[in-house]
Amino acid sequence: MKKVLSLVLCLSMLLSLSILPALAEPVQIDYWSVFTGADGATMQSMVDEFNASQSDVFVTHTPMAADDLYQKLPLNVQTGQGVPDVTIVHIERIPNFVKQGLIYAYDLDVLAESGILPENYNSAAWERSNIGEEHYGIPLDVHSYVTYYNKDLFDKYDLNSFVEDGYLTFDEIRALGDKARAAGWEGEIFNLGWMRSQMLGYYAQTDADGKLTEDGTTPAINNEGMKKAFETIKALFKDGYTTLKNTDYSSKFYGGELLVWTEGIWMKAAAVDAGINFGMLPGVCFDPAKARSWTSSHNFVQFADENRTEEEDKAVATFINWMGEHSKVWAEKAGQCPAHVSINQVEGFKELPQAFLADPARSEELSIYSYLYWGLFDAAFSRVGWDFVDDTISIDDALQQIEQEINDAITAQ
Repeated sequence: MKKVLSLVLCLSMLLSLSILPALAEPVQIDYWSVFTGADGATMQSMVDEFNASQSDVFVTHTPMAADDLYQKLPLNVQTGQGVPDVTIVHIERIPNFVKQGLIYAYDLDVLAESGILPENYNSAAWERSNIGEEHYGIPLDVHSYVTYYNKDLFDKYDLNSFVEDGYLTFDEIRALGDKARAAGWEGEIFNLGWMRSQMLGYYAQTDADGKLTEDGTTPAINNEGMKKAFETIKALFKDGYTTLKNTDYSSKFYGGELLVWTEGIWMKAAAVDAGINFGMLPGVCFDPAKARSWTSSHNFVQFADENRTEEEDKAVATFINWMGEHSKVWAEKAGQCPAHVSINQVEGFKELPQAFLADPARSEELSIYSYLYWGLFDAAFSRVGWDFVDDTISIDDALQQIEQEINDAITAQ
């Protein structure tokens, strides 16, 4: 009898278990990014932490080179096969993706349900992905082309008065260079860096306000503002205040042979590894009242996929919001500046050298470009490089060449 009773109880338990609802499987999200170096490892660690933090959403991260991603995804959208649920792209690319119908606008109600609100993000980055009446990108970060200076050398040559206000002007580059040389400095003063990013930061400070087009299509950079930016750097070069063209300026800074280094915040780790005691400021300016640094932003976007479900959209929003609220590691290890404003309340963040970029009161200092034909502009502008500083090409000819190349490329499309 006891054996029979035991058997009945076991059968009852099995029956009751069989009618219980099965545990829900997590929503599977495919996430592609352009992070392939050390930042890719950092991003993967963040994805792993998100997956471990909850059981509703599971994210699979696929990093790939930006050029490969930008070539592959339009084909995937066209065929409707292999389109990721969410992707990181550079913010400059968004207008053209929208024109081609490659990405979907976000449902702001779905975003809000997950805590994603405009006021939670760096305004300069958020507003650049507003196109028409729709919103297309959620910024992970802002990353700027800034000014590093060697603190030890500034101490040695008594140059700290030039940076005590938190800015460096072009006139101060000359003055500090003269002072250091008078005291025996034999190294370099300032560098010709990544021409496109360096010059666009300066152009944004002129009366042209960094406009690349007046009508949204036709390039319009052959103007007095761009000429001012070009002429300013050419004069510094001619007068001996910059490195030569094609100089390994980063190695000079790491080796203590360069006073002021203009570079991206993403190079902070390299300066730390080199043992340099450095400070970080916005891009060199004409006037601190209108300081500007060329800035980009990695944005989460959703490429067009008719098979993506509302459940997956909500899962994506949950993931993006979590990434914004847990982005200190992105600042510490990837050298970026998170776009989620909550980073300003995270313990230890304000001590990082790039923290000033996250200050909401200074968002106007971030010069983020948005132009439908950014890719064409970038190619034409970069092709000129620093050739204008030594008269390999005149400034007038350089600007005419850039505009003509862009116009020809637009016509050829």
